[in-house]
Amino acid sequence: MVARPLRKFTRTLGFRFASLVAAVIAVIVALLTANSVRLLDRNLIEHQNERIADLRLLLNATLAPQLAANRIEPVLQSLRAIRSDGEILYFALLDRDQRVLALEGWPSATPLPPRVDRLDSLPDRDTSIDTFATLTDGERALGYVVFGLPSERLHAARLQMLWQSIAIGLIAIGVAALATWLVSKLVTRELRALHRAATAVGQGDIGTRLAVRRMDEIGELTLAFNRMIQALGDRMQALTKSEARFHAIADYTYGVEAWFSPGGRLIWINRSVERVTGYTAVECVLSGDLVELLVHPQDRRAAQEAIVGALQGQAAENFEMRLQRKDGSVIWAALNWQPIFGPDGENLGLRVSGDDVSSRKQAEITLLNTVVELRREQALKEYYFKRSDEERFRLAALLDVLRLGILFVGKDKRIVYTNRAYRQMWGFSEEEELSGMRDSVLLDRKDGILADGQAFRGHVEEVSRSDDVCAPFEMALRDGRLLSGVSAAVSGPSPAVPIGRIWIFEDITEQRRVAEQLVHLAERDPLTGLYNRRRFHEELERNIAEAARRHTELGVLMMDLDGFKPINDEFGHHAGDEVLVTIAREVGGIVRRNEMFFRLGGDEFAVLMPEASEFEMVGLARRVANRIGELRFTFGGGQVCRLTASIGIALYPVHAPDGEQLVARADSAMYQAKAAGKNHWRIYRDPPCP
Repeated sequence: MVARPLRKFTRTLGFRFASLVAAVIAVIVALLTANSVRLLDRNLIEHQNERIADLRLLLNATLAPQLAANRIEPVLQSLRAIRSDGEILYFALLDRDQRVLALEGWPSATPLPPRVDRLDSLPDRDTSIDTFATLTDGERALGYVVFGLPSERLHAARLQMLWQSIAIGLIAIGVAALATWLVSKLVTRELRALHRAATAVGQGDIGTRLAVRRMDEIGELTLAFNRMIQALGDRMQALTKSEARFHAIADYTYGVEAWFSPGGRLIWINRSVERVTGYTAVECVLSGDLVELLVHPQDRRAAQEAIVGALQGQAAENFEMRLQRKDGSVIWAALNWQPIFGPDGENLGLRVSGDDVSSRKQAEITLLNTVVELRREQALKEYYFKRSDEERFRLAALLDVLRLGILFVGKDKRIVYTNRAYRQMWGFSEEEELSGMRDSVLLDRKDGILADGQAFRGHVEEVSRSDDVCAPFEMALRDGRLLSGVSAAVSGPSPAVPIGRIWIFEDITEQRRVAEQLVHLAERDPLTGLYNRRRFHEELERNIAEAARRHTELGVLMMDLDGFKPINDEFGHHAGDEVLVTIAREVGGIVRRNEMFFRLGGDEFAVLMPEASEFEMVGLARRVANRIGELRFTFGGGQVCRLTASIGIALYPVHAPDGEQLVARADSAMYQAKAAGKNHWRIYRDPPCP
């Protein structure tokens, strides 16, 4: 009951005008809100960046002097005091080499998150703003403070602004819609009166007249309505007389009979039209366009052309078309017409006769549909055959451009398909026909290509005994290439009965070369070619485990170059690189085959000696120190430079029970040698008791 008045209200002009205005204002408000949010986001980001900059200045001014004096604990106390205010969620103090000195508010086992120098966009609500501050003493970097700031305030301010904009927009939309509806209510008052009068006429009250209160467009429409009602009354009187004239004939005619004026207007139609179409004779006569009322939409154009021809004097028989009944159903009718002339030869119009031929037409349509269906099925078969061929060609083209070699063997052990990559991979020419070849013959052909053809045959026999996808396997070729392959049975219409087996091969020679190169780059120092610090720690742990298992000693020699920094500073990094490469080459020639030489970084080197003794380590230290002392370098127009080395020695398990402490002991011995005047070596000794 409520839905009907509501549906009627939504169809009014007032509601539509109000909806249109509300929609336009809604779009404007949405654009203004979006622009406000964009400006607010930009202002919030700039404000947060200024906040970060101020916080960096504060941290540098507070912490840099203490860090320059190597007073770590006061630095941490200052950071904790700043964090206690809630401005900082966590912090991490790093030295200038990015090593973590202290953590607060961040799990020590979790890596620090990526840091940003400036905010370019608002972060997510549940994330922190991760940034850093560089602690400097003049232009020298002392260390770094990594810290995280909360982002809840940014989102709270943004959300508040967004809700305020939405509230203002909704109020504006409501006020505009209400005002538009009230204005349209006044404008459409006369239209509502015209609508009520037209409804009364539709119910049979032809005497309805409207008073003309205004001389605008609505007033002219009211005058036209009154003239229409007057003309309608006159026409009804004429129809009443005509009906009395032809009533006797019409009552005894079974088919539809109609009389059209020379202008094509319906003058009279008998009562049979109601039986055939459901429309009464009065409804047909009063209709402004009989073709629009009775003829099916798809046949209206042909009917109008036939009417034009009939009015021009053309006779027709059995003109068939579809009629649309009042209840919505469709029937077929056959029409015949001929001109009517009066006693004096006056053209009185057309006489049209019609019969319902739906039963005959339905039988014709059924037969035609059957023929069409048969032709359609034939066309579909031809289409699917063509599509099948096209799909086969497309699949073959797709497989030919793949870099994977594909071989399909049928269940009769004969080759069904090979793509271009497979032929190129195994050395077969494009012209050579492989389809139909026995798989055993193909294996014989591959024996001359494979480095181990017997092993590959064994693999093929093992894989062929299972329908599952085999594990990837590798095979070396005699030309040095390396192939990888997998195989699986291909199921047919019945999953339990395979129709063959597919083999997929891939040339992984380049992949393996790149992998080996990446391993080399990961373990080697790019300048000297020596093993790097990562490989040093791996070998240290492995050799300690081996020494513990075999109850032997492991020697570590740590070496630092004396006088390297002045050469690097005075003659540049190119000269420093030349020194490091020369040291690596010369000392590498001294190190024995069972010993490993490493560059740990900068001018720091290390040597691992398995099954070492103190005597052997001392001998190695002497050889290294003497060889470095003999080297001479010429830079800067003939200036000759020389270097020395400070060397520290520690033995496992004599001086340390694990790798970390062993390196620390060797470093301590090296610093003792450097403190003794450089160009010395020292074996670690425990410090004397106080």
